[in-house]
Amino acid sequence: MRFSINTLCLFPGYSLEQALEQMLPLGYDTFELWGLSPEQPRQIQDCLRKSGAHLSAFCPSFFILNDPARREEYLRSLQEALETAKRLACPGLITQVGQDTGAPRAAQHQSIVEGLRAAAPLLEQAGVTLLVEPLNDVKDHPGYYLTDSNEGFDIIRQVNSPNVRLLFDVYHQVHMGEDVLARIRDNLPLIGHFHVAGHPRRDDKLFENFDYDPVFRLIAESKVQAPVGLELFCPAEASLALLKRLGAYLD
Repeated sequence: MRFSINTLCLFPGYSLEQALEQMLPLGYDTFELWGLSPEQPRQIQDCLRKSGAHLSAFCPSFFILNDPARREEYLRSLQEALETAKRLACPGLITQVGQDTGAPRAAQHQSIVEGLRAAAPLLEQAGVTLLVEPLNDVKDHPGYYLTDSNEGFDIIRQVNSPNVRLLFDVYHQVHMGEDVLARIRDNLPLIGHFHVAGHPRRDDKLFENFDYDPVFRLIAESKVQAPVGLELFCPAEASLALLKRLGAYLD
């Protein structure tokens, strides 16, 4: 199993170079980020070359897919992100779909499908996978449209592109009351990336209120290549302790 460390979360206040200096000796060479500022790609490129680390995913600058009037804006942002992904040899881009617009859900659902279908040729040509992320609307993202992973899986099936997959964030789907083990087991080929964080506070407590051990064992035994992103918030000292404990799950 391969973990992807969100260095901004796990090493707050650290530069990327400083975070990698902590991660690499423990066996973690893969990281992910949120959006990139214009000056970051060159800095990241230098860091990748020096460290041998890998960037697994980052976010384009624009996230609205459920409003067809915003589709061209979305596709422009995606094209810009794909150019950066090529420069950084990054195989994944993380996207959300937008706040509920108030339009009928069927119309919003169809807009997402059509937008992703329009994006698919760009992704396939670039060899990059777009990772569509459901979020919880009961704690962290009130008003967000896509909260049910089953609807997310339906969208992925309808788009029918190998370069469009679901980002299954266990933290969010536990908040939505889902049987996450069953959802993962039943849809593994449609999942391109995972996120995990302690429940309910999005911290480093991965084995307390919700025990991630069965999730990690399922992912490891399935031999899927999808990275498991650690997108949780804690001090760097706690992050290091967690990474040492998670070493037992590394390939």
